[in-house]
Amino acid sequence: MKFSVATIDRKDYAAVRGIIADSYQNDGPNTDGDEVDMVDRLRDSESYNDQFEVVAKDHNHRVIGHAMMVPAEVRSATVKFPIVSIVEIGVLHGYRNDGIGQEMVIELETRARLAGYHAVSAIDHSDFFFKNNYVPADNFNILPTVAVDFNDNLIKPLFDGALYHKGGKIYYPEEFFGIRSTNY
Repeated sequence: MKFSVATIDRKDYAAVRGIIADSYQNDGPNTDGDEVDMVDRLRDSESYNDQFEVVAKDHNHRVIGHAMMVPAEVRSATVKFPIVSIVEIGVLHGYRNDGIGQEMVIELETRARLAGYHAVSAIDHSDFFFKNNYVPADNFNILPTVAVDFNDNLIKPLFDGALYHKGGKIYYPEEFFGIRSTNY
């Protein structure tokens, strides 16, 4: 299947809302019902960077996938450093398992590396991120500040030694939360 991945444009917002709603229609373990509103809140936030939000389009320029990452911070009593976190990824049902999600993640990781970030995190209950070389963040003593299973709090260092002696808790932008709970 032919598709392209590009930075989101405002005219793609309506299609993205549909993709997010489509991705969570089964009300599975990765949803709390706030995903569409969360993306809108994050776009309105001071830390929003449109280069960290991409869409996949088919050969007819129809939006078929969406992914977004936001700056976050790992903090402890002795360490404080920025990372980015993929907070939303979705592909329309008819286009899944064609590598679209993986290509969007690769694009976001490349953009994060070029922007000088050391790691990308994600919260996910499926095997998708594990298949893309993410590991439980507690392997690096990096803990969640949201109520998730430890194995769902994932991270991928973007180069060797990127997370050496950098443990702490991941703090997300305030706009991420909405109805989500934290365990700060």
